[in-house]
Amino acid sequence: MAIAVQYRWKIRPGTADRFVKAWSEATREIRECCASYSARLHRSRDGTFVSYACWPSEKDRQACLADAGLRRHACFSIMEECVEQGFDEEVLTVIHDGQKALPGNQKVLPTIKTRRLCLRPLNEGDAEALEPALTSADNMRYWSSGALENVEAVREYIQWNIHGEEVECFAIARIDQTSDALGWVVLIDGERNSAELGFIVRPDSQGHGYAKEAARAVILRAFGERGFRRLMADVDPDNVSSIALIESLGFQYEGRARAAWETHIGVRDSLIYGMTAEDVAQFNSG
Repeated sequence: MAIAVQYRWKIRPGTADRFVKAWSEATREIRECCASYSARLHRSRDGTFVSYACWPSEKDRQACLADAGLRRHACFSIMEECVEQGFDEEVLTVIHDGQKALPGNQKVLPTIKTRRLCLRPLNEGDAEALEPALTSADNMRYWSSGALENVEAVREYIQWNIHGEEVECFAIARIDQTSDALGWVVLIDGERNSAELGFIVRPDSQGHGYAKEAARAVILRAFGERGFRRLMADVDPDNVSSIALIESLGFQYEGRARAAWETHIGVRDSLIYGMTAEDVAQFNSG
C-alpha cells in the first residue's frame, strides 16, 4: 500500500540554498535508485523546511534508507551539514493522491522578451533540447552533480526547476524559435528578501552572449517586479567563463567560502558574488 512521509528540519542560518540544492539532488537519486514517487519541499511560516514524499510502500522506503551505496552520494551529507535540528518523521497512509489533477502543477511565470531571446517558463518538454547541456561532462564539470546519463535523467532532474517552491526558472530560447531551449536562468528565493541567480547553456549555444542577455533580463525582473534587495551568485574558483559572465553583469566579488561543496570532482571552494538594489542604476547604464 502506498504511503506518504512528512519530514521536517530546522536549517542552520545561511545554509538554506545549499540545503535546497542538496535536497533536490537527493530526491533525484532516490527516485532513480528506489523508484519512489513524488516529493515536495516547502518552507513553513516558522522557517522550518517540510518535505512530503510518497513511496510505493513502507517496505520499499526502509530498503532505500538501508542502501549504504545510495547514502554515499555527497548530497546526503550536505543535507546533514545544513540541518540544525531534525524532527520525527510522520508516516501516513495515502487515501487519495490528487497531485496529477492539478492543472499543470506549475507556477505561472511571465514570458520575457529581449532583443534576441524569449525567456519562458521551463517545462518537461524541454528535456530533449537540454540533454546536451546536462549530459556533457565538460559542461557539468563545475556543477554540484556530474553529467546525467540520458534524457530521462534530464527530465527527472529539471522537475525541481519547474515545480520547486520559491523557484523561478526561465528557459532561454531564440525569439524566432521559442520551443528550442538553449539553457535556463533560474532565481532561487533566499532569506531576508534575497535570491540566488543561476544559469546553464548548451555547448552548441555558447559564445553568442545568450546567457548574459538572458541573465540581465532576469536580474531586472528580480530587482523590479520581484522587489529583491540582494542577488548572489555562487561559482567554482576554476570556472573561468562563469566568473567572467558574472563580473560582466555587475556582480561584485564578496569572498571565498572554503570547502563549501563536495561534488563529483571533490571538495571545492566557492566564490561568492553579490549585487544589491543600489547597484541597479549602474547596472542599467552598462
